[in-house]
Amino acid sequence: MLSQWMQAQQWQPLVDFPGVERDDAVSFRIGDTFYVGSGLSPWWAPQADFYGFDMVSQQWFSVAGLPQGMARQYATGFVVNGKGFVFGGYNGASYLNDLWRYNPIQNTWDACAQLPGSGRSGSTSFVLNNLVYVIGGKNAATAALDEVWCYDAALDAWVQQPNLPFGARWRASAATHAGIGYLLFGRNENNSFLNDFHSFDPLTNQWVALPSFPSLGRSHAAMFGLDNGIYTCFGLDSLGYSMNDLWSFDQVAASWNALPGLPDIGRRGGVCVSTGTAMYYVTGIDEDNTRLKDVWMFSPFLGNAPLSLDTIPTLMGTYDLMGNETQEIPNQVIIQRYSDGSVKKNLKVE
Repeated sequence: MLSQWMQAQQWQPLVDFPGVERDDAVSFRIGDTFYVGSGLSPWWAPQADFYGFDMVSQQWFSVAGLPQGMARQYATGFVVNGKGFVFGGYNGASYLNDLWRYNPIQNTWDACAQLPGSGRSGSTSFVLNNLVYVIGGKNAATAALDEVWCYDAALDAWVQQPNLPFGARWRASAATHAGIGYLLFGRNENNSFLNDFHSFDPLTNQWVALPSFPSLGRSHAAMFGLDNGIYTCFGLDSLGYSMNDLWSFDQVAASWNALPGLPDIGRRGGVCVSTGTAMYYVTGIDEDNTRLKDVWMFSPFLGNAPLSLDTIPTLMGTYDLMGNETQEIPNQVIIQRYSDGSVKKNLKVE
């Protein structure tokens, strides 16, 4: 165990986000710049401002915000053909079905075709072959949706797809890798936290069940694809903990692997941006319910930096699969939570 926790942290803190602290914002990347905006402020006000981060100079700059009256949280963002898009969300009074397109050259926003369905918040999305798949969310009628909509930016048109075959979810996590979409976590219409994991192949238009995440379900987590695979981190679990852990999915072995987590307090509801070699995680809300403007970069390709013995995590609690605190019992699967936010599933056979 000692050697495991003396591996490289591979995390770097960067200059803080220049706007007000927030969670439930939206992000997208265009070239060497990623953009972050909207979200909910510490005084629970939806935001409309946006900022760009130059990954070469590692400096923030202000850009045009969403048009007046278009502030929101729980939107989803994506990029198609060098343009950034922001879809849906919640403005404090209404669930939204509008779509806005950002032109980085002109620094302007334009309205695009609205979703021909109900307004929704907490959807997630991925882009495959220049088609956008907007997945799940919730609306005024239900706490979670199983709908999937496909947006074609070239035609500025929406087409509804078959519903999720594994059920509704709100605040799930999505990413792509090697031409395949992935969906993890979220909550269903009964507010149950989910840990199932699925892939989507746009060529067959089929979802495939993959091995579930080996711990409690969660929402408000991040998932991202790098050149060497799929990762997930952070989020709110079914016990109410905000996590600072990091996991990778081995696509060859079809198994999950725990990695050294963020060397800071657990968090949820931030935004993440992938470059293929690195992930940037911005803003969010922490274990103490304090909204953040932190920026962290993770890369598995960074040089090694040994951890001190003081950072070896200690066991904080043991739980059964329903989330109830328990003792270690022979021949029964238990969940162990450690001081660094990581969790492990164990089975002691006697």
